[in-house]
Amino acid sequence: MWGGFLVGFGAYLGGGCTSGHGICCIGRMSAHSIIATVVFTLVAAIVVFVSRHIVGE
Repeated sequence: MWGGFLVGFGAYLGGGCTSGHGICCIGRMSAHSIIATVVFTLVAAIVVFVSRHIVGE
């Protein structure tokens, strides 16, 4: 239930979905999309690191 809400809110907050920024807009050299994609990737890497090494799951 909450997953759909969080994905929708994240897409609204980020100005589009990760696929749209990563595939379509980087090809157009949009600075906003390049920054957004870097931020998405860094946050994902931090979440994986925390969940595997700190939380231990």
